[in-house]
Formats: sequence, structure tokens, C-alpha cells
Amino acid sequence: MKKLLLLTNPVAGITGTERHLLAIIDRLVVGGFEVTVETTQRKGHLTEIIIEKGSRYDVVAVAGGDGTLNEAANALMLMKNGGKKVPLLGYIPAGTVNDFARSHDIPTNMPDAADVIVKGVARGCDIGMLGQKPFVYVAAFGTFTDTSYSTPQKMKNLFGKVAYFFHGASRLHLALRPYKMKIEYDGGSLAGEFVYGGVSNSRSVGGMRLPLRSEVSLDDGKFEAILFKNPSTARRMHKLAKALLEREADDFEAYRFSTSWMKITSEESIPWTTDGEFGGEYKEVEIRCINRAIEIIVPEGCRYFGAAKEV
Repeated sequence: MKKLLLLTNPVAGITGTERHLLAIIDRLVVGGFEVTVETTQRKGHLTEIIIEKGSRYDVVAVAGGDGTLNEAANALMLMKNGGKKVPLLGYIPAGTVNDFARSHDIPTNMPDAADVIVKGVARGCDIGMLGQKPFVYVAAFGTFTDTSYSTPQKMKNLFGKVAYFFHGASRLHLALRPYKMKIEYDGGSLAGEFVYGGVSNSRSVGGMRLPLRSEVSLDDGKFEAILFKNPSTARRMHKLAKALLEREADDFEAYRFSTSWMKITSEESIPWTTDGEFGGEYKEVEIRCINRAIEIIVPEGCRYFGAAKEV
């Protein structure tokens, strides 16, 4: 019988794992797993548990939001780099937005997500590195990117993803802050003042599809990068708005490209968000895509592995 460690974050999102826990365990046990359950007690605790105990199990499954998943990926990467046996990763989404689950066709109904762990297949999934910090699906700076981690959890629980918009709107006067920087990436470079930049391995960010039309593959070793220059004049604002409405990069105000590596150098420290959490501040930072870094269990017909598909 395969052994599975189920880790739950009791404060993630609005669904409340405690309401579904017995149904989740039942489906995993019926599916042939010997299940051990532990709850996380503080930030970073999940990473500690996986590093200490993960090698004893065939599968480590986490129930929580994207931040919980980030901690799990961090632990598995540390285990891999340390030469330990790395278990498969199962994910039961219990967050507010669940971008990762949607991109990987994992149901947001928690018992159904447990069925995926039983019946799904393991696929190698790309993982990003912002400096030395792993991220699962997005790293970004600039306009509104801190909204997800600065929005109070009680507000998220009450209003769901709408809480992000309310909280972001209340801080509009801070939104369009430009950063002067140089950006290097596979085969090219950019320089100027940018109000937003990010790399993602996802069909959506913040519950919304990517702002520019992109072709996404979850295991091709590349990110989809999107950057917006500072619309310092009415004409430039119009051009940026046009690019966003049409979801087409114009390579003057809005840029989109695929890359496995990016280096950003700025005149001042820039705060970053990784998977909806604060990711640190950097004047200079490299971003790398680690191809098929961890094995995650997804539905057999998951659409966004292999050939890139438009979103």
C-alpha cells in the first residue's frame, strides 16, 4: 500500500479544509493510500515537515492556497538539491483564487481534487527561481502585485477574489510607480522605466487570464514574460490601454516574450511578489526556469503540458 502524507493549512482561503477533510481522507484511503494527516501551525512549518518526513512517503499532498503550494515546492526543491528521495506532489486547492489548480486542470472541489491524486498521472512541472527563492507559477513586480499578500486574510475570507480589487483600488495612488531598469533575457534586452513586469507559468494570474495573448506550456523550460513601460504621457497611456484591450504586445509600451532566464538590474530596490506572497526586494536579480523540476500529480488529460497552447 502506498503511503501518503496529507498536510493542511487551516487558514487558507475561503473553503475551510475542515469541512471536507473526512471526505478527502475517505477518497484517498479507498483509492489505496495509507494516509497520515498533519496540520501546519505557522509560516514555514509545512516546509519543515516535508523536509523532515517527506522521504518516508510516496506522495506528499498539500491542501491550501498558492502560498501553501509554494512552501511545498520549496521543500521538494531543497530535498532534491540535498540528494534526498523526493515524493510525488499532490495538490488539493483551498485558496481564494487557485491559479495553479486551474492551469493544471485540478478541480477546485476538494474531494474531486483528492480523486485526481488517486487516478491522475505524475508530470514533470517547471519551477522558477527568483534569486535563490523558488516559485511555482508567478514572480512579478510593480502595479498591484503586492495586493494578494497585503490584503488582510479576513477580507479574503469574506469576499473572495473581489477583496483583491477593493484593496487594490484603495491604493490606486501608489499603483503606477515606475522603476528604471535594464532587463536581459534569452536573445534580447530592454531598458527604460517600467510600471509592471512579471514571468509566469500559468494560464491566469490573480484569477484573471494573462493580460497579453500568450502561448503556455507547463513543462517547456520557459516562462511567459510580460512587461509594461511607464505611460508618462496621454499618448503612451492610450497605446498601453489599446494593447491591453486587444491583448496584443506592441513592443513599444507592452512587451511579451518567452524565456528560460531573465536578469533585472535597477537603480533602486524593487519589491517582488512570488505566488501571491512577498518575495523580497532586489536591485539586481536573476530569474531562472528549472525545467521539470518536481513531479506533480495532474489529471491524465491535462491540456497545458507538451506543445504550447494559446491562452
